[in-house]
Amino acid sequence: MTTETTSPLIEVRHLFKEFNNSRHRDLKVLCDINVSFNKGDVAFIVGPSGAGKSTFLRCLNRLEEASSGEILFEGVNILDKNVDIDRHRQKMGMVFQQFNLFPHLSVLSNLTIGPIKLQGLSQEEAEERAMKLLKRVRLEDRARSFPNQLSGGQKQRIAIARSLCMEPDVMLFDEPTSALDPEMVGEVLEVMRELAEDKMTMIVVTHEMAFAREVANRILFMADTNILEENDPENFFEHPQNERLKAFLEKMI
Repeated sequence: MTTETTSPLIEVRHLFKEFNNSRHRDLKVLCDINVSFNKGDVAFIVGPSGAGKSTFLRCLNRLEEASSGEILFEGVNILDKNVDIDRHRQKMGMVFQQFNLFPHLSVLSNLTIGPIKLQGLSQEEAEERAMKLLKRVRLEDRARSFPNQLSGGQKQRIAIARSLCMEPDVMLFDEPTSALDPEMVGEVLEVMRELAEDKMTMIVVTHEMAFAREVANRILFMADTNILEENDPENFFEHPQNERLKAFLEKMI
């Protein structure tokens, strides 16, 4: 009898990132990162500012080019220069701090442009998918609105729906609430909580420590260019081992 093994959805091997230019001379941001993420993981990455968290997330879909190493996404090393990264990015939804909506397009058009241009959906098919997602984020009544008519929280929920409209295999969130007024944070976190409950694979960079403790199944602590500790939420917060993490938690909680 053989036991079936499942490969990680994303596997990072010996990832390095350094900047070499007039502003950042030989600045090492990521040093020998080795980590994997499985399908269904809700992994939160926390740590001090400047730890490389956002850079790491952007390296996962090559919005930032790694200096060396491997990133295997669904078994393919996407750092290989011969890889069609645009095809793989379709399976990696990305939600940024600043929404990045197209200001000249309606909410509905923001959601449908990707599926139509990249996946070949008809206008009718794309709009049907988009309206289901707008209902999911409780903004179906804003389909004909434009981004400048929305609050920050609404824009971020639209950004999440736009990423989901491509039906990705993993969602990457880069501090999705950091640009929001405090009263708008909750509505975005509620959408993310529902995604986690639906077993969407998520990798989230955040400073929302209480939310990480509630929603994550894994929490990773980044500092000093590497991942210094990883654990389930209870042990991460109640029994930290790394001295750098202990100091960080004392300041944050």
